[in-house]
Amino acid sequence: MRQDLTSRKRLCIQHLQALNEISLALGEKDRYTQAHGHRVALYAMRLARRLGFSPEDIRNVGIGGLFHDVGKLALSDCIFTNRETCLSSDLQQEVRCHPLIGAALLKNIDFLEPVVDFVLFHHEREDGNGYPFGLKDKEIPPGAKIVSIADCFDAVTTDRPYQKGQSVASAYEILREGCRRYFCEEYVETFIEEIEENGIIQDTGPDLLLADELVLSAAGCSAM
Repeated sequence: MRQDLTSRKRLCIQHLQALNEISLALGEKDRYTQAHGHRVALYAMRLARRLGFSPEDIRNVGIGGLFHDVGKLALSDCIFTNRETCLSSDLQQEVRCHPLIGAALLKNIDFLEPVVDFVLFHHEREDGNGYPFGLKDKEIPPGAKIVSIADCFDAVTTDRPYQKGQSVASAYEILREGCRRYFCEEYVETFIEEIEENGIIQDTGPDLLLADELVLSAAGCSAM
């Protein structure tokens, strides 16, 4: 029994090291995307908690937020250095592949199975006009809907190479205008309530301790 626990812990640590290497590699390619993932994780967990999700589901939503853009590792460098608001059609199509790539990077880690769909479907939309599969409404997992809202809010309120961050009020307006087309209306209103009560996350760098805590917990290693 002790040998089984030791082997599992060793495997967990190996997986965590691999995920941290992926996160660090993404940071080397684009520091904004890495820090954005950590903020999205925190926002997503706050929304999931407010919606009454179980501790396990809150944790999984956090991991999904943390790694939602990890597929961007495979994208062209010119996408990250682009300072135009619109990409060419070819680059837009390349960007649309990042949920598929991210899911492929995570799917072979058994304890992250519940998280893969959150990464894969975070750009699906309520009206079916999202990507990569055009899912709609109840076809989209709740965790993916949460990550999508957190992703949008953080992207709107923080500075990016091609866009200055907008006000929180502007972000609320964008989220509300997107209800029923892009986002779940109930989730949007609950998210806005959460931000109004507890505020925004200040622009910070990546917190590697957050990644360690979430992934070790998901792997069942934290109590070993």
